[in-house]
Amino acid sequence: LVQKISSILSSIKKQQISDEGFSLIEILVALLLASLLFLIIPSSDSVQNHRDLKTAIDNIDRAIRFAMNETVLRNSVVRLHLDLDKVPVEYIVEYGPPGNFPLPEVNSRKDLSLEEEAQEKAKKNSVDLQFNSVEEFQDIKHEIPESVSLVGTGIQSQNNLISEGKANIYFYPTGDKDGALLLFSTREEIATLEVAPFLSDSKVNFYPLNII
Repeated sequence: LVQKISSILSSIKKQQISDEGFSLIEILVALLLASLLFLIIPSSDSVQNHRDLKTAIDNIDRAIRFAMNETVLRNSVVRLHLDLDKVPVEYIVEYGPPGNFPLPEVNSRKDLSLEEEAQEKAKKNSVDLQFNSVEEFQDIKHEIPESVSLVGTGIQSQNNLISEGKANIYFYPTGDKDGALLLFSTREEIATLEVAPFLSDSKVNFYPLNII
């Protein structure tokens, strides 16, 4: 198991989205693998689980491409909004005000005072009020299959790791977007979807967990 963890972390390190972001992703993967010590059991549904995992990643990747196109067509900031608290996890594409809408700086410290927490919540709410769902993306409910877990999302611009609550990946009319790394898992494998800030293509990697 230690060799498997070391191998996966080494592979992810080579694909890191930033020097700051790597430590967050490393912690996320390590925590996931530690939890899998108690969860991994033989499954007769491994083939279907892999299909579900690939479908989940393909659908998220399509949503990312859709958001990239929308930000150009609308000349506005667009975001992929993920609700990690929903079971299964749901996601939508939303658009904001025209032009390069400035996003407030996010304070990702864990030791915030009650006053600071209230200020951060107010900032997030003020941003959320300026975004609306893209109608073309609302025709069906977009969710991740129940056999797949979206363990967390590391977002470069926010320099934080999100494993619960809401996560947002932003896309800008200039063609820029947030660098992000989404981590998925099933009982048999984990996978990462890397969103590069300046490239149109996303990168996907699968890591089988052959622990007997």
